[in-house]
Amino acid sequence: MTRPDPVPTAQTAQRGLEPVLQDLGLEAADLAPGSGDRASLVVDGASGEPGAVAALAGERLGERGALLLQLPREIDEPALANWRNRLWPLLHAVAIYRLDTERTRRQTQAGRETLPAAGAAPATVLALRRKSHVMSPASTREKFDQNASGWNGEPGGPGYPHFRWMRRFVGRFAPAREGDRILDFGCGAGWCGIEAAKGLRDVELCSFDPSPEMVRITGDNARAQGIGRFVGRVGFGEAPPFPAAGEAPFSLVISSGVVSFSPDFEAWMSGLARACAPGARLVVGDIDPRSRGMERRRQRKALLPVRELNGVEPKRVRAWLEARGFRYQSGAGYQLSHPIPQVMFVNETKLGGVLSHPLVWLNHAAASLDRATGARATRAFDSWVMSFTAPDKAKP
Repeated sequence: MTRPDPVPTAQTAQRGLEPVLQDLGLEAADLAPGSGDRASLVVDGASGEPGAVAALAGERLGERGALLLQLPREIDEPALANWRNRLWPLLHAVAIYRLDTERTRRQTQAGRETLPAAGAAPATVLALRRKSHVMSPASTREKFDQNASGWNGEPGGPGYPHFRWMRRFVGRFAPAREGDRILDFGCGAGWCGIEAAKGLRDVELCSFDPSPEMVRITGDNARAQGIGRFVGRVGFGEAPPFPAAGEAPFSLVISSGVVSFSPDFEAWMSGLARACAPGARLVVGDIDPRSRGMERRRQRKALLPVRELNGVEPKRVRAWLEARGFRYQSGAGYQLSHPIPQVMFVNETKLGGVLSHPLVWLNHAAASLDRATGARATRAFDSWVMSFTAPDKAKP
């Protein structure tokens, strides 16, 4: 099949892509060959195939540019999801634009909006950016700062019981002890570390996150829960700010839902392992990309959070840790997969939370049973958690 080429001139904008380019912060000049960091491409998806498109993007797409995959007519989401899946992990889909002579309709994860008229023949444009750009430190920090309050839960809201149950389940998966130094490795709003430390008089809780706003919220939450010794810092798991030079590592390290945000699995895992003192307890959890619900979403939805595509299976994390002397203690799935999240959404948006506590009980019972039976049903859950004991001394 002939390899597709981008349309390299401002002619493209004249054919109706002006609103798309403007929405993405690009100009027609960015479509010209050699336009540097913002070099962007328009590819005819009707005459290309994913392997050739990926090769073209790898050669010509700038780090901050966008690939616009242009397809005739109105294309349904499963067809667009197939393109997205085939172009991952080089590229990540960030928006869908549906063009016609009267309007441009934009769809992102944040919702749908109508843009100025495109004046173009009916077409669907899938906008993709490099994964390395979407998951860059600057992009991650900006995203978390903007959405920090959402990660803190909504006390009194219909979804809050489930929000707090999940944090408590992970935070107490390997119970803290008096005298522990606890590190929440990528803390978000801090609730996993806080749940671990609550009720103990002689503990120190340290937490870090890429987002300064998240760290501030974590400090407020820790103080409100009566945790007297708290230290928060800003940083990434690939080069964690704890322990700093001259500081001791930690007797309990907890990391929940963080590795899927990392563009560098090896560096992130190395940072996690270095934070553990000899014999420390380690609790690590994340989403499971192989769960029934996650696989279903990847086949049906064209736009997904990047972490859902970047999620790591528990067996890969376990193998990495065991190869470095960590001893597996226990594991479990939690958050039942499809259709339970869909039921929870209906409960929160249409039923006023009447099913909140029964759904929490169902998730708790299923997760406890999975733990008791040796974590044999992981694909039935959207998330996983495991506990380990660090080697008595660092493995060379």
